[in-house]
Amino acid sequence: MYKEILDLLKCPKCNGELSLTVEKEENGEIIDGKLSCKDSHDWVIRDGVINFGSVEQELSNNWTEAYEQYDDEEMDKKLSEGIPKNQIIIGDNAKKFIIDKINNRENKYILDIATGRGALFTEILKELKGESQIICTDLSFIVLKYDRLKAKKVNPKVKVNYIACDATSMPFKENSIDTVVSFCGIQNMLSLAADGIKEAKRVLKRGHSLFDSYVIIKENSEGFKTLKEFCKENNVIGAEEFALRSGIEKAYAEAGFDNINITTTGESIGEKNEFDLMPFEGEWFAMVVAEGMK
Repeated sequence: MYKEILDLLKCPKCNGELSLTVEKEENGEIIDGKLSCKDSHDWVIRDGVINFGSVEQELSNNWTEAYEQYDDEEMDKKLSEGIPKNQIIIGDNAKKFIIDKINNRENKYILDIATGRGALFTEILKELKGESQIICTDLSFIVLKYDRLKAKKVNPKVKVNYIACDATSMPFKENSIDTVVSFCGIQNMLSLAADGIKEAKRVLKRGHSLFDSYVIIKENSEGFKTLKEFCKENNVIGAEEFALRSGIEKAYAEAGFDNINITTTGESIGEKNEFDLMPFEGEWFAMVVAEGMK
């Protein structure tokens, strides 16, 4: 982490101010240390990542388990081989759309919710204009640790802060972030996606926007029936609504966003995919980017 973001942070337990103890620092980045509040809540900084004690999802994207089986390069190779080309192309279109939006405005702080293995974050590092700091968040400490190492190779000049935390209760003060982005990360929060959208709005500055991508399908499709049954069986009822344009728009409206725009960045027919439940093989799908202004 970098010291500048201390002004943005609050204790996730008591909402109190945090103080910083530095154990190891390199080129202005805090590698090891501790954040503490007056109520004696302590949060460790290790390997450049602030750990606010979040726990990974068991149902999707359990990165600690994945890294026990593969190293970072093996994971990249496995994912690139398992995701269909049409899905990669459409995903790249969505990333470009979001990055263009970022670069068309001044941002002191850009927050990436549910960074995962950095599908969007890595591209932002390559294309970012200006002097923005990036804040990467994820439930997984381990995935952020590896994201940091990768980022140092891609663009070591950009200041990036890594925070392992719960996206439904982030350790940021209200009205503190210039732009919030996510590449299918909020959708992957499943039944907590609506809470993630509301939390993104809370931390955004007024007049600023959330840009978030989703894979959508048709409500009358067999795939949607399968998805709805999957959500019911796994006790994440309601998560299926975020695979529909109407469900996304409703969630943004209920979160209180103004000027909601949902842009389709590509559409195709689903092919066999080893990693994702959606899109469904042989059925129509699209990727959209939802923008909501606070």
